[in-house]
Amino acid sequence: MNVVEVIKTYYKEVILKGDAVAMRLAFKNPVETDELVYASKLTQELKRSSTFLGRSLANLDLCENEYLVGVKSGKYKGTYPVVLAQTCKCLFENDKDFNEEICIKGLVYSETAQLVFSAVRLGSIDFKSGQKLLLSLMREFTYYEEFEPSYPLIDILSKNHEKRSVKVFES
Repeated sequence: MNVVEVIKTYYKEVILKGDAVAMRLAFKNPVETDELVYASKLTQELKRSSTFLGRSLANLDLCENEYLVGVKSGKYKGTYPVVLAQTCKCLFENDKDFNEEICIKGLVYSETAQLVFSAVRLGSIDFKSGQKLLLSLMREFTYYEEFEPSYPLIDILSKNHEKRSVKVFES
């Protein structure tokens, strides 16, 4: 298994076709998008990871709107891309120059960087190669219209990872 190819596929199939689309949808309809994103996470570990990150962001109390209050109270699941979209929207609601694209690209960059730097830490690629990979992927950034995250290899690996007692990273 070539880690660079895994990262490239994950970037396109999960980040661009999944979280980036979800974030764009969540600017307009966070509750429905939250349910959609949660349902798309096939393993409990992936569900838990997404909601942990989302709830942690909501609990920072950077700003407040109906959805974010609902996440903190447990009314909504609080998946990360949805909470991030609503936090961006809330923080910049009075900024006439606010651009959803900037927030979406920030999500894409941060998720991609996490993948690349995890591969570097594990010794699968060196730092310089990781930087080149990150730059090349961000140059390939494109928007997809449909929410369709799908990477069966990751689902299988995540399911196997859930069964392990010793874990280096939570997926």
